[in-house]
Amino acid sequence: MKKQSWISLVKLFILITVVYLVIIVPYLSTDTAFILGWDMRTIYSSNFENLRTMLTEWKANGTLPFWSWANFLGNDFYSSKLFYFNDFWEYVFAWTSMKYTDAIIWMTYLRFLTAGFAFYAYSHYNNYKEDTCILGSLLFTYSAYLLQIMRDPFFASYVSFLPLYFLSVDRCIKEEKYGFFIFMVFFMFFNSYYLFYMTTLFSVLYFLWKYRSVKGSLKNAFPSILKTIGCYMIGFMISGIIVIPEVLSVLKNSRVGTRSSVLVFQSVVPYLDYLFSLFTPVSMLAYRSSSISNLYLYDSPNHQLIAAYVWCGSAAALIFPQLFKKENDGKANRIIWLIITAFALIPFLNSIMHGFSEPSFRWLINAEFLFLVMILPFLENPARLEHHMLQKTAWILAVLLVATPYLLALLCSVPFAEISKEASLLIPVAVTLLIISFALRRNKRKLLAIISLIELAYVSFFTYYGNPTQSALKKEDADRYPVIMGEKNYYNAWSLSLDPANTLSFYRTYIDPVSVYWSMGTNYNLDANIRGLMAYDSTYLASTNDLVKLDPDHVIDYLPWTFNIQNADIMTLVSTKYAVVSEGTPCPFKNGELIGHFALYEVYQNADYINLGKTYTNIMSYDDYDVSNSSVITQNVICHKEDYEEIKALLGTQSVQCDEAWAGGNNVSASLIAEEPGFAVLSVPYDEGWVVRVNRTTVKTYEVNGGMTGIPVETGKNDIEMQFTPTGLKLGSRVTAAGVISYVIFIIISVQRKKKDGRQA
Repeated sequence: MKKQSWISLVKLFILITVVYLVIIVPYLSTDTAFILGWDMRTIYSSNFENLRTMLTEWKANGTLPFWSWANFLGNDFYSSKLFYFNDFWEYVFAWTSMKYTDAIIWMTYLRFLTAGFAFYAYSHYNNYKEDTCILGSLLFTYSAYLLQIMRDPFFASYVSFLPLYFLSVDRCIKEEKYGFFIFMVFFMFFNSYYLFYMTTLFSVLYFLWKYRSVKGSLKNAFPSILKTIGCYMIGFMISGIIVIPEVLSVLKNSRVGTRSSVLVFQSVVPYLDYLFSLFTPVSMLAYRSSSISNLYLYDSPNHQLIAAYVWCGSAAALIFPQLFKKENDGKANRIIWLIITAFALIPFLNSIMHGFSEPSFRWLINAEFLFLVMILPFLENPARLEHHMLQKTAWILAVLLVATPYLLALLCSVPFAEISKEASLLIPVAVTLLIISFALRRNKRKLLAIISLIELAYVSFFTYYGNPTQSALKKEDADRYPVIMGEKNYYNAWSLSLDPANTLSFYRTYIDPVSVYWSMGTNYNLDANIRGLMAYDSTYLASTNDLVKLDPDHVIDYLPWTFNIQNADIMTLVSTKYAVVSEGTPCPFKNGELIGHFALYEVYQNADYINLGKTYTNIMSYDDYDVSNSSVITQNVICHKEDYEEIKALLGTQSVQCDEAWAGGNNVSASLIAEEPGFAVLSVPYDEGWVVRVNRTTVKTYEVNGGMTGIPVETGKNDIEMQFTPTGLKLGSRVTAAGVISYVIFIIISVQRKKKDGRQA
């Protein structure tokens, strides 16, 4: 790399750091937690601790991180939680003892740096000047999308690498070099198959646009398209060991398939937000938990919050209209943006981009990237801009920028007085927009860079610390809430001492989310590694859908994927032995006894506790089950209609419990003594990945009693052994092996072709 490029990278590093200091110093100086919203506190921080737990157990015991017992009633950690943990920054910090409130500061900084350097690599590859590369990188790094997506760290990690993926596409087109593309396909699938699905669809549009831009037409594009598709498939195959188990898991989840088939949104807000997002820094307005937030967020019928984050600084907004001039390939650009707009604003098409799920604007990060790429030539050479049009655009956008909150308020019947204070945040942006317009017209590159940097810093500050909802939590409290039940495994060790039999028992603990956890989080059991009864989990185990059928009002909490078991019969069904509540709070069990205190909390024991499972003598189907009479769930096998006759034939006349049980990592062991053959229901969530052996013989498993595991047992002592391997792991391994072999063959052929071309030359 040339010396000038190294100097530019140092400059970029310093400038990204300067803006990040504007973001983070207020948090550090006021001892405020850098916890960006409810999801970060209730999902990401606790999931991070769960990852740390799984990695620690892997290191200590050699237990592969497949199954997590602390994630609600248990979950396939590998298949479901890799959705959150395909960011290698998480793994780096999970091996440390650093608290999440400290780790997230460094991880966020690294994500911003990655985004900036990745965009620099893209623009540098495409031969832009150093100052253009730096400015474009800053606009991408602190764009509205990346500022906002830092609330969802695993999405932010994916987005930060996005320019490198499109760089690899460019190499396919320009040089017919596909090795880096294959790697990036694998890497992006690894980061987030969910987001890469959207990028894959968008890649069709990007490829055609870029090919035409480089080659002048699409005349000979077909052979290149076929090669690229073939290499894409190799990259996908290499990722098989990760992606296939993930996809098989999520396809069973009820969140998939809620796609929209309508052609219009039920509100005008998404349409106007999409239009305004080109010149409005939505990131500092949408999540303020105030009236102005409702103007920039659309709550879909399926409770999918939709916000359009496209803003890439005033420089990009000012240049955008010039893309459609005839001399700037305006016709092609109009077609591209009409396609993007159609897929954004027609819910059915939007649903396709979102994996055939509810509409979302998340895929617009790809459009934002293309937007920035399109304006790079004008940042490189402002002389290409039509100055009269630029000046006119500046005044129109400045007026619209200040006026749009009031227009939206008028349309949404929100009083102006409720938004005026926060709407005034846009006035400085309007001022910087006018100054940037002047700098572009006069080709004052230093002024353009300085004002753009100030603008990005201003928007970044008010997206984070300047947003009351993002600066309301003290670091002391953020560190304290997750360990209300003590440091990791402290409660587990304490509860073992309550009863000598606990060392050979499988049990869960109900912890009152209101009086103990103060309604501050539903995943704090993950922090303490406690087998609890609640979770906020968007990638929950599919069998949980059956659990909800038992009593939806007392299983589901505030969202369809938040769970909080409040039904005493279900508590008994899932082997809940203890309850921890504050003094004066009623015992949650039907038959409970106060047995002591844990810190300031009362501890009750369930007199009806079942050690892992027992045999049943009666049966009914879900069609016959009445939610109002949930007491039958510990007296009857409740099964799907297609399993009814088969399970009925297995029932005995005696009900006996497991006398010993143990569960840890990917294994469960138990013993049950029966005087006759029978059918046992175990409080282990059903999953096809469980292999169950009774007296060393593999037995068939059934999904019964709210997604629990049912098995046949024999006369006499039954030694039950369960072992878990993620569904699709073997298939994924084979696909990965085939992908690696294909990649090696591809490299060999490429090398031989180069040698042949060299000899001919």
